[in-house]
Amino acid sequence: MSELSLVPLECGWLSTATASVIADAPGDVRLPIPSWLVRHPSGQTLVFDTGLHQEVQDGVGARYPLMARSFTSEFSSGEEVSARLEGVDVDPAELDFAIFSHLHFDHCGGTELLPNTRLICQRAEWEAGHHPKLIEYEVYKPADFDLGHELLLIDGEHDVFGDGSVTCIPTPGHTAGHQSLRVQLDSGPVVLTGDCVYWEAVLDQMALPPFGFDHDMQLESMRKLKSLRDDDGCRLLYGHDDAQWATLPHDAVGLS
Repeated sequence: MSELSLVPLECGWLSTATASVIADAPGDVRLPIPSWLVRHPSGQTLVFDTGLHQEVQDGVGARYPLMARSFTSEFSSGEEVSARLEGVDVDPAELDFAIFSHLHFDHCGGTELLPNTRLICQRAEWEAGHHPKLIEYEVYKPADFDLGHELLLIDGEHDVFGDGSVTCIPTPGHTAGHQSLRVQLDSGPVVLTGDCVYWEAVLDQMALPPFGFDHDMQLESMRKLKSLRDDDGCRLLYGHDDAQWATLPHDAVGLS
């Protein structure tokens, strides 16, 4: 491989009232659940987020009774992260890294399907993911992510391959240790926003969810991403943007 590539992997959908994710917003919303595959010219591979747990194929309540009060799922066999990787000729057992934007159930549920990967997570997020009260309220479920994998906890920016091609960027606020991922493609820089920004209108309106670790911190992170888009020429790929998702190439070639 001569260049870095980025492949969107569709790992199911969630539906909810829009007000569940954006305060006071009307109507309902259908959210794609992405995992993002990065292929490095060295042959190494990583995913940014691992999607939903297989049990959610039987409904959200099969694994997350409290989350089922707000979310319904469309998630079938063959849409889990391991199957999506196999579909683009990547062996899930040979994946080098899984990087978490954060540890909510729709971003780390497929981790057990990647048995030999090395996990990369912000230290603040990993610590929050083990907070007893947050576990009680199903904000986090350690059985989704704390499975004995080799773990790299980071504090701040992190150059994944040591060549500036893929960089973890702290964007806290949605959660204590949320991070985004900058990918330096030949076509230009791309930033995967995770849940710091659900979809483009959220960024343009600086709209916030009704919940979160720290709204002021999230606004600061959103302004940072907006500056990367407007001032630095980065293309932003948003966390759950169904309109944008429909425009992306869902095949082995992906973005390069």
